Amino acid sequence: MTTNTMELLDTVRHKNIKIKTSLIDVPHNHINTAIVVVGELATLVHEYPIYITKNPGTGQFQLSAIFGFEKGENLYLKKNAWQATYLPLDMLRRPFIVHMPEGDLSEGARLVLDTASPSLTKGKGERLFNDKGEATDYLQRIQKTFSQLMSGTKETNDILKKADEMGLIEPVSIDIQFNDKEATSLTGLYAINQKAVTELKGDALEQCHHSGILQVCHLLLSSGLHIEKLIKWKNSQKK
Repeated sequence: MTTNTMELLDTVRHKNIKIKTSLIDVPHNHINTAIVVVGELATLVHEYPIYITKNPGTGQFQLSAIFGFEKGENLYLKKNAWQATYLPLDMLRRPFIVHMPEGDLSEGARLVLDTASPSLTKGKGERLFNDKGEATDYLQRIQKTFSQLMSGTKETNDILKKADEMGLIEPVSIDIQFNDKEATSLTGLYAINQKAVTELKGDALEQCHHSGILQVCHLLLSSGLHIEKLIKWKNSQKK
């Protein structure tokens, strides 16, 4: 919690607060990447390009869905609507974050609410607590989302670490030129080395299959096609 707008969720202080979930075009959604965990990959790869990145704090590999080509650019946002059927868990949990006193995925984790978010309202919206001070169905969904993210982060870290040890991950740079001749590059990304995957044999192949690494590799490789969709959306904005 780095600003005075971040408050630990409290049944008394926030009893009248509601979340306007119909408000999509808000500052916390203006990001060009979102963290993804392996448990949601099978759904998300149908709509998002997903690459491997490095956590700037830990240096560990993580999965990231790409929304845009520059900081703060989310091409999936259009006229207060999200241009996809499924949202990453990292987007569904907003405007909440999780506070972990021990600095890890501890049992002491608590939800934190960004009180500066325009999603907060005392009018029409989703209540956080009922009249008895109990979590509403909406807040329970948020809590479940964080639980999935926290457990999924460890699973994702383990799979990507093993994939790296097996030589299946390689750094990539994606060079893009738009219709108006403007060019950009997506850097700091890693991808699955398709050649290394196809050359897996024997025990290594069996291990990748049973550990789920192989499935993750194939899903990530298939998701890269969506970069072309983002380029098309970006080009349509430039007209």
